[in-house]
Amino acid sequence: MNYMKKSLSVILTLAVALSANTVQAQGVLGIFKSDKKGQLEKNAPSLRQHLKERRGALLAWNAIPADELQPTTITANVTAKNRSGVRELRIREFHYIGDCGYAHGGQDSGVDTPTTAQAVFASDLADSYLNQAALLGIDIDSLTIEIHGRPDTEPTGRVAYPRNFLYTLYIDSPASDAELEKLAVLAEQNSAVATLVKAAVTPQLIIDRKDSPRKRKVGGETLASLREYIHGKRQAQLASKAKWAKLQKESKGFADRKPREVKRGPWVKVFPNGVRQLTVNDKYLILHDNPAYLGGTNLGMTSIEGVLGILGTCITHISLGQAAERGLDVDSISLTVQAEWDPRAGRKGYENVSIAPQNVRYTLHALTPENDKTVKEWIEAVEKICPMYNLFKDTQTFEHRIVRGHFNPFPEAKK
Repeated sequence: MNYMKKSLSVILTLAVALSANTVQAQGVLGIFKSDKKGQLEKNAPSLRQHLKERRGALLAWNAIPADELQPTTITANVTAKNRSGVRELRIREFHYIGDCGYAHGGQDSGVDTPTTAQAVFASDLADSYLNQAALLGIDIDSLTIEIHGRPDTEPTGRVAYPRNFLYTLYIDSPASDAELEKLAVLAEQNSAVATLVKAAVTPQLIIDRKDSPRKRKVGGETLASLREYIHGKRQAQLASKAKWAKLQKESKGFADRKPREVKRGPWVKVFPNGVRQLTVNDKYLILHDNPAYLGGTNLGMTSIEGVLGILGTCITHISLGQAAERGLDVDSISLTVQAEWDPRAGRKGYENVSIAPQNVRYTLHALTPENDKTVKEWIEAVEKICPMYNLFKDTQTFEHRIVRGHFNPFPEAKK
């Protein structure tokens, strides 16, 4: 029973069909025949009230002397789950599942990392908007951020990953346009995650390899080993390569096609209690929250923890792909991603300390009969093409726009 409660209270990875063609059941929301529902909802807690409470928490937090605080290590753990190959991310008591589509040997049973990464960036920006609004005394009634990457304006030679970020702040607030623009500038300046990915940080690698037997039957008698998954993923890779080779051969100008410009990406909705709900791939939900000393309720991981998580899930995913590509025997893969966060940043005597996590590193734990040289070459190949690893080590940019009103993720849906 305790496990069930914990599972329900942490990260929601619900396969909720949020597509435009899906009819959403109203359930307990559909009991009213009149506008009574709207009248009663006015009695519910408001984001304005939360901002007043958050202001008090932030003022108390900012008043703590630096000598009463100390740096802390934040940790994310990722495990490739046996024959399914899904990546399970665990941060403190919170977790979610990452996966890829069928064409890449996955089962589409969890979030993909590049999309989740953008949602994590938006979540930290949303949290920073709340902080700055609370400190400035700006009232906000609703806030949602949609974010997506855009194609490079000229060739860069970079690995393919989302970048050139444009995020749109959908906001209901009585504040003036000038006040909202000032809020946007301060929010981005004080976002720890935006600061991190703007800075071009190269994660450091530690390899923890343990031996496993070379001779091991891959026959499917059990679901216990990752080796079966890697064997199956290789078949999917070969089929995918054959498909694309055929398309390139048959389609004139295929190689010259420009990257498709994304019109809408993941979005983050702020609840009246300040909790951020990340919607990824239009159907998976993740909660981010803050500890109580920052005005939160600890219902989910923080966004600075979440950004380490997306690095870990992506490296794990690409490690599986490269193991399959190279025909390696690997029986288990897990990652521990860590960084130091210094809460004294900005305080007296620590004005030059960064608000972003520092010393980002990861340990690859691999159970495999492959030798040290092979494993080193394997991970070097992973780092060359891993989207999130390269996103971290390259400098990123953010641009914002402000839209007054509510965000409608499916404007084409019939009402």
